[in-house]
Amino acid sequence: MKTDNMNKELKDLYASKWEEISKKLDDWQEECEEDGLNETENMATHPMLIKTDEEYENTDLRVMIFGKETNNWYGLFEDGIDIDSVISFYDEFYIKNGSVKYGKHFFNFISLIKRKLSDKKIGYIWNNVLKIGKSAVGTPQQGLINYTMECFNIIPNEIAILKPNVLLFLSGPKYDEYIEKVVGKFSVIPVEGFTTNELCIMKFDDLNIDIAIRTYHPQKLCFLGKQRKDEITEIIINLIKNQI
Repeated sequence: MKTDNMNKELKDLYASKWEEISKKLDDWQEECEEDGLNETENMATHPMLIKTDEEYENTDLRVMIFGKETNNWYGLFEDGIDIDSVISFYDEFYIKNGSVKYGKHFFNFISLIKRKLSDKKIGYIWNNVLKIGKSAVGTPQQGLINYTMECFNIIPNEIAILKPNVLLFLSGPKYDEYIEKVVGKFSVIPVEGFTTNELCIMKFDDLNIDIAIRTYHPQKLCFLGKQRKDEITEIIINLIKNQI
């Protein structure tokens, strides 16, 4: 499918959910305001709306990389913000390499994967397990997660549109419960030499993909020590390479 068609399908998907999720996020912002100024950090930011480009389309293999959630994505959610503006923010940040200047563990790890697989024709897209985060760092409150799952549970649709061959979850085992709710049911297959918390293969019941891999968030990987992090990284690279 051509890039323009994929992006149109993504935008149509977001538009079909926008009115409902906007109403829920308005309600959430009001709840936080009623709880007092100290609750500002728990207010919702804008949904993560993704897009792609020709580099992703014209490849031998497509990889969708998942983080946990965004923090303060495009500022606090405000009713009336148009979908194009939110998509353009993703475009500038990820497609046009704004994330390179961000300098965080997560995007440094993505850059490392890309460098080590630079001899292969691979396209990458960035996504998040939880599509709507809060203004502060960390997992959103359960109420906001519930709104997201009820009204903006769209990751299977994004996967169907973008057709990745590989899913790479940099989310750690604690987010498995969210992955099951927003992506689908799966079983965990161990990788020899590693605990399933460190690294595993995820076998989804209803997804048409070649392989799904899960490891810790890159910041947590650093806590394992350089040797263990390097070992996990090399296994991930080989697993991706073997799909070509």
